[in-house]
Amino acid sequence: MGRIAAVLASLSLLAGNLPAQTAPSPGVHEFLVDDAWGRDTVQFRTTAPVEDIVGTTNEVTGYVRADPKNLAGPGTAARLEVVLNTIKTGIEMRDGHVARALGADTSPVAVFTLEKIKSAAPNALEPNVTANLTGEGWLELKGVRKKIDVGAQVTYVPRGGPFNQMRPGNFVKLVATFDVRLADFGVERKGQVLPLQVGELAHVTVTALASDASTEEAKAYREKAVKYMGKARK
Repeated sequence: MGRIAAVLASLSLLAGNLPAQTAPSPGVHEFLVDDAWGRDTVQFRTTAPVEDIVGTTNEVTGYVRADPKNLAGPGTAARLEVVLNTIKTGIEMRDGHVARALGADTSPVAVFTLEKIKSAAPNALEPNVTANLTGEGWLELKGVRKKIDVGAQVTYVPRGGPFNQMRPGNFVKLVATFDVRLADFGVERKGQVLPLQVGELAHVTVTALASDASTEEAKAYREKAVKYMGKARK
């Protein structure tokens, strides 16, 4: 699978510099999650008796590595990072409460690291064909590190199509989902009101388009974002 399986939130979902990485094994391709336009997303939803809360951020970075001929093989890896204080819920005051509840003051980044793929169908990446994966990995949130299951759809989009007029490289589209039991990570729902507003589970969805563009291509793409938007996603 391909920067969640992010997650998350963190879903590691996650901005900031990535830590030192080992080089991919021979035959393994690496795709980076780092869209200068900020179109990648990490979203969580909790459902409670009184309301659903949906939080979203575009500050997600990371990488996806895979042997295109053997997705379930040991070369498949992923790491996603999300900066927690960038999550927006639609109410500015609530954004601050959510960030604090997720431990942003002491552990500002949530990280998901894929450990292994359990199943892949098909087990090879073919152009414009979606592969369905199941796997497990580690989610780091609020100073707690726990193993979680993840499901993902991965689609390989080769270089050369009309989309390359907008963004360079070969692409892997990643859609990953997993559930986070808030109590497992020390996220409290105390009192009489909070349990009515915040559900026990956060359902996380990561949607990202990872690219293998060269350093020069990525720089030019970032400059184009600055030209048209006045800035690029950091």
